[in-house]
Amino acid sequence: MKKSKALLILVLLISLIMTTVVGCGQAKVSQNDGQKADNSGQQQGQAKEPDDPYAPEEGKKYRISWTNYQIQPAEEGAIILKMLEEKFNVEIDLWNMEHSRYHELLNLRLASGEIPDVFRMTDPNTLLTYAEQGVLAELPEDFLRKYAPDILKVIEENAPGYMDFGKVNGVQYAIPAINPTNIFRLPLVYRLDWMENVGVTKTPETLEEFEELMYKFAKEDPDRNGKDDTYGCSQTVLYPVLGAFGLVIDFGGSSFFVERDGKLIDSAVAPELKDALAILAKWYKDGVLDPEFITGENYGGYWALSHAFINGRIGYSSLGNYYHWLPEGAYMIPTEDGTEIPSSDEANAREIKLVNPNAKWIQGMPLLGPTGQRGIKAYNRLMNFYGIGKLAEKDKGKMGKIMEIFNYVSATPDLDERTTYRWGIKGVHWDWINKEMETIKILPPYDTESGYENRIGANLGMTLPYPPKAPREQWAYEHGLDKYAIESPIQIGLPKAMQYSAELIKIRDEAIVAIITGDKPLDYFEEYVQIYMAAGGKEVEDEANEYYKSIKINRYMTPIFAVSFKEINGLVAV
Repeated sequence: MKKSKALLILVLLISLIMTTVVGCGQAKVSQNDGQKADNSGQQQGQAKEPDDPYAPEEGKKYRISWTNYQIQPAEEGAIILKMLEEKFNVEIDLWNMEHSRYHELLNLRLASGEIPDVFRMTDPNTLLTYAEQGVLAELPEDFLRKYAPDILKVIEENAPGYMDFGKVNGVQYAIPAINPTNIFRLPLVYRLDWMENVGVTKTPETLEEFEELMYKFAKEDPDRNGKDDTYGCSQTVLYPVLGAFGLVIDFGGSSFFVERDGKLIDSAVAPELKDALAILAKWYKDGVLDPEFITGENYGGYWALSHAFINGRIGYSSLGNYYHWLPEGAYMIPTEDGTEIPSSDEANAREIKLVNPNAKWIQGMPLLGPTGQRGIKAYNRLMNFYGIGKLAEKDKGKMGKIMEIFNYVSATPDLDERTTYRWGIKGVHWDWINKEMETIKILPPYDTESGYENRIGANLGMTLPYPPKAPREQWAYEHGLDKYAIESPIQIGLPKAMQYSAELIKIRDEAIVAIITGDKPLDYFEEYVQIYMAAGGKEVEDEANEYYKSIKINRYMTPIFAVSFKEINGLVAV
């Protein structure tokens, strides 16, 4: 009874308040001739909220603090910086911070209460930390679509889904910088002269054909020296074999997740890994897999060199990038006078010719596996992030001006303008070699000065995934290097992953080696999975799935990914 009475009083009170408000509103309409009804709730003399709160105030000169990638600091009166300030009627305070100490210097300024308006996160792993610290402004989608339309267009057309990496709990805090050439997957390289010697006329298309070729390389004296001294493959064979099951494992590297029915699974515990290990164990036992695969193919020096391949010990490799294997004349390079010259030998090509000038090699396609999977690892395309500092939210018009400028220097469709704000003045600092291929030359004396573009106040934008048009990258497109790449759905370091990484890598790699070499039976796989998951693997996989869901959710939904960085004491770089 008491509750009913209280409810009745509340309803009457609300009715009285609403009657008063409506009455006041009607009175205003009658007292202000010509005022529209949709303004009836405003007090007399109050300005109407603008339709676009991010619209820069006309004629206002904004002062914008800016962080960027720097090899050397900008000089006083930097010419490109001045051009930009005049074009957009702004004053830019460029924070000169040495690249090697960037986050250290940035955090010192953050600790003193300073927050840059253009906020570069050199290490993408710091996004979660900075979002949690509250030093980043939110970047609503409608704001980005109006003030950064060219940036969004390039990303959505060439790296769909990558904007999600800039989200925390469904809220966009940053725009990802994306490597345009990491669209190309790892290479699959074969000794072509060995193939010819054992009667194989085409590169393998299936895992079964690959196995047949590897046995021939190991058993049929492919180098025709009359000795039993060759193997089919070594450590990097894990990439095509696991890729034929849709998996990726970096020997010595962190967890690599793959998506299965909307859920992320760590490749290290995927059921298909057992099938892949069975194949590799058989090859090891039969002398097809190099017994020295544990130590790898590179014996020192430049990381991309496969010395085991160069020295004629193995006939297959996936080490390095595709271009490390390109021989002289693989593609033609345009010159200033309109002619073309052949490309030079790349790293592995040079070394192979020094050892065996008659050697031939060829690149193939990823292998079709027994379950219809086909792929091979691609390097992460995510490079870093750019956001807007939290203090800029106090003046949303300033945010609009910031993003308008950032969109222009990063992604204006005018190629000459975009290149000017990247490299300097055309004809002074650089010139076109071939505009269609977007190849330039840096002019003297700047061609010998590292970071001159920073000194003149250029290079204030971000790297975007424009389709590469240079001759080398065209060779990659023509040979299918952009096909069947397996990309990681997690390209930042999550707290649990970093916490348990070292131990999980050790457990995984030891188990893989033990199973392949026969020190452990294949059935040990199930026991290994239990050990791995108990050692933190389950927490890492759960965290990855929570994060993956969180960057996909609508910003107005309840956050489902929350992490306290205090728990891991310094494991996240800030």
